[in-house]
Amino acid sequence: MNRFDITVYHIGKQDAMSPETKANHDAALALHIPMRTLSETDISQLHFQADCIIDAILGTGANSELYGMPLLLMERLHSQDVFSSSLCIAIDIPTGIDAEHGNAHKYAFRAHGTCTMFSEKVGMILHPAKEYCGEVQTIMLGIPEGIAHEYASVFSLEEQDVSQLITHRKEQSQKYDYGRLLIIAGSQDMPGAAALCAMSAFRSGIGLVEVLTPILHPGMPPEALVSIIPTDDDGGMNAAVIAEYIQASKDKTHAIVCGPGLGRRAGEEIANALLDLKLSIPVILDADAIPQSIHTFPANWVLTPHPGECSRMTGIERKSIEQSPIRMTQAIAQQINCILHVKSVPACTSDGSVTFITRTGNPGMATAGSGDVLSGMIGAFLARGINSLHACALASMLHGEAGDFARSVFGEESMSASDIIASIPHVIDRTLMDEWDDEE
Repeated sequence: MNRFDITVYHIGKQDAMSPETKANHDAALALHIPMRTLSETDISQLHFQADCIIDAILGTGANSELYGMPLLLMERLHSQDVFSSSLCIAIDIPTGIDAEHGNAHKYAFRAHGTCTMFSEKVGMILHPAKEYCGEVQTIMLGIPEGIAHEYASVFSLEEQDVSQLITHRKEQSQKYDYGRLLIIAGSQDMPGAAALCAMSAFRSGIGLVEVLTPILHPGMPPEALVSIIPTDDDGGMNAAVIAEYIQASKDKTHAIVCGPGLGRRAGEEIANALLDLKLSIPVILDADAIPQSIHTFPANWVLTPHPGECSRMTGIERKSIEQSPIRMTQAIAQQINCILHVKSVPACTSDGSVTFITRTGNPGMATAGSGDVLSGMIGAFLARGINSLHACALASMLHGEAGDFARSVFGEESMSASDIIASIPHVIDRTLMDEWDDEE
């Protein structure tokens, strides 16, 4: 301790301390660390000239509302702009953020790093609170990790989950062992959506892709089995023809992607036709196939709206969905009775009770066709036998990580959906990431 000149500022009364706080208070005094209890007048006269400032005022149970002495102290820190002149560290959570909902007070402590206890808090992943946490490190404190699974309902996939969910290929195998995916996508105006969806499915390890589309795009993978479907007057595919095709081939299909580039009229009619078929296999409804109002769906189906489409479907304001993505995703998933993946920031996947947050991705992925790529990835994992909730959460994680890889090559401004597809192999086969990690 002789290497550091330390001062501890304390607010509150000593007789109100918990036993643990009192024990640490007494230990600091025993080490001859200066301990100063502040009054309101003291705070107005403080000058924070320090190499490092550690915020340990409020803990996980606090929210973003600040008042009294904590508010005065945070205002004083901001007025002196300590966040640009000192290394600022928060313990557990920065004072002034909500650990559950992600709200942040305008005078919240702006940490360069946060040492959080046992598990990262949900609110620390959400905006705007995330911007106040800096680099987050988790300190386990000896608590068994299994406790989280007993109480938590919100999770995030990590690197080790990829190898657990995507099984290694056996030497004695064939394409039919890795799933057959049917993609219903494209229109006269948007033929490229089907090609992007098919290519991303192949890059995600699918054995066979069949595509129903009205026009053959030159970028369609030559490996895909393509059937050209007649169109109606508006250039969208005829739903009755598609229903007949699926009825005849449903026994050999393991999953269906419906929606990318279909057009609003065709998307609605084809989605309704799929419901009428009462299929047992999982179906992904994306883009134009997402319903205009709340419906219930089979439990293994997946809907992938962005906040605007989600607002259109539910009548909930887009701003509310963007501000509370976890809570809204859970609530809407309960209403529609299936898996909902909301392409918010961060993206959330829920079955109504368990929710996964996507921690990967970047603004460069806000580009045409990025959603088509995600749909192809989800379809591939579903067809390979991964359950709907995990298939969607895994696809979202790897989709974002592929976008992060693409950013390292092309940058955020120049990235395209095709660049994301080209990056998928690097995130599915982790050995291909070694060189990228070394360069970083």
